[in-house]
Amino acid sequence: MTLRAGDPAPACSPRFVRQLFLDIGLAMAMVLASTVALAQTTIDPTGRSSEPPGPLKEEFQRPKPPPSPVLPIVPLPPETEMPTQPGTVRVFVRDVRVIGNTAFSDQEIAEVTAPFKNRTLMTEDLERLRLALTLLYINKGYLTSGAIIPDQDVTSEVITVQIIEGKLTRIDVEGNRWFRSSYLRNRLALGIRTPVTLGPLQEQLQLLQQDRRIERVNAELRPGDQRGDSLLNVRVADRNPFHATMEVNNYLTPLVGEIRGVGTLVHDNLTGHGDPLRLSYGQSSGAFPIVDASYALPFNQYGTTFSPYYRRVGFKLIEPPFTPLNIKTNSEIIGMSLRHPIYKTMTDEVALSIIGEHLFTQSFLFNGTPDEMTFNSFPGFQNGAATVSALRFAQDWTHRTLDTVLAVRSRFSVGLNVLGATINANPNTPDGQFFSWLGQAQGIKQFGENLLGMQLLGHMDLQFTNSPLFPVEQVALGGRYTVRGYREVTILRDNSFIASVEPRVPLVRWANGQPMFQFAPFVDVAHGWNIGDNHQTVINSLANPVNTLASVGAGLRWNILPDDKAVFEVYWGQQLNHVPSIGNNLQSHGVHLGIVVNLF
Repeated sequence: MTLRAGDPAPACSPRFVRQLFLDIGLAMAMVLASTVALAQTTIDPTGRSSEPPGPLKEEFQRPKPPPSPVLPIVPLPPETEMPTQPGTVRVFVRDVRVIGNTAFSDQEIAEVTAPFKNRTLMTEDLERLRLALTLLYINKGYLTSGAIIPDQDVTSEVITVQIIEGKLTRIDVEGNRWFRSSYLRNRLALGIRTPVTLGPLQEQLQLLQQDRRIERVNAELRPGDQRGDSLLNVRVADRNPFHATMEVNNYLTPLVGEIRGVGTLVHDNLTGHGDPLRLSYGQSSGAFPIVDASYALPFNQYGTTFSPYYRRVGFKLIEPPFTPLNIKTNSEIIGMSLRHPIYKTMTDEVALSIIGEHLFTQSFLFNGTPDEMTFNSFPGFQNGAATVSALRFAQDWTHRTLDTVLAVRSRFSVGLNVLGATINANPNTPDGQFFSWLGQAQGIKQFGENLLGMQLLGHMDLQFTNSPLFPVEQVALGGRYTVRGYREVTILRDNSFIASVEPRVPLVRWANGQPMFQFAPFVDVAHGWNIGDNHQTVINSLANPVNTLASVGAGLRWNILPDDKAVFEVYWGQQLNHVPSIGNNLQSHGVHLGIVVNLF
């Protein structure tokens, strides 16, 4: 058959079929990355749900001041001379022998006792010696330790002083409704030293009070039954662990309906061991259901946490010209992580995590009709499906002070040929075997009233790989949490760089000083590039070959209710590197908006 110029290609021609599948493949690649992004934390711009929530999941809320000390510091006894009493003892002391000491070196003890050697001591001198040794302990935080001079016959001109080093024999916990007392005792036990030391114990109490599930901690050291023994009485007021939120925003790709609603139910302390359970369900006009379930169980006093999670998303393309094709995709992610903090103080935490996850996704054409079939929507897919089994190793550092929060994450990912992972012989074709590195840095700085109480936010992300990746491992660029002013998932790239700076200036405040309205100008930029067949797909297809996105714009944040109980935000971005708009929606006009309501 011969075609003349101007004649339309028959619907069954190879050219039509190739172009049709090319268009579908491009659309599905964009949707796949956005699908996994449905359950992501608000700071994760990678388009993947392959890791636990990031260290700044609360998304740049002002850091809370550290709690005040919950243990009173024992005042030092005044160093006043004791008047000589009738019957004063007079004894010549050549040397002072100290027993029972384990906290100080012999040299430190000798420096205290030196003024009392080789001289005649009276009763008040002996009391000063005892007090000097006691103050040595108290000044170093050993509140329940001290010295006594037992009854003795001074022979060989040597006097013996006994040190009673304090021991914490019991921790009593009361007032807690949701936490198990054993869980709280085990955490506080990390601060127990012998002799009892103020510093470590105080730090553990303050770390406990920093827990967002605890409203208040009061502690008191009481004397025990034996000399030197102490009891720690702790009263804890814990918060209601039930929380529910509703969220509506336009942070999905318009291919599956940009407006989505999500409801989330959280129990922050399911069994009383500080183990949160989180369930969420949502949908858009083309994405349903959006199911996310996660659980985290600390199984020792050091905060080592095991976290299984499950995510499921089903979606269909609803944006023309794909609507008549009834394209449906189902995706499932099953994962688990093990996280251990190797260093933790009031201001800093360093943690290591190992993460394993299994992802399966499959696409159908003409879904729900007699002509339903699977199709390969992206290079490397087989029988319309792709499976990834990945092992990831992450390192986190978080630093918090009264006016600054910094968080840095490094994550290495290895795709393994296990559990049915999709493997392709061509090294230029994406498959389930890969290696990548993701680095993230985020921060917030709270300025004083001399700068209008402004907050300065910033984040930078880097991903590097030497392998072509499936969409769920690529970085999606464009949208609210990457480059505003562009549609969600404007481009997909194997390697990427993302940076953003956003000052927030309070315009109106609540009576408690919290911002009610904030003006938020911003600058966003991102650059990405592909490898292998992914690179050729971008060059040869109708996809936009742009590799760099950049925008400037401004937003308005409205805390409808204080304490972030209801927050509305709207951002508008102006593209600096123009990408033609597709469709007519808010994102195509550079608008990103959302509202979150904390129901309880």
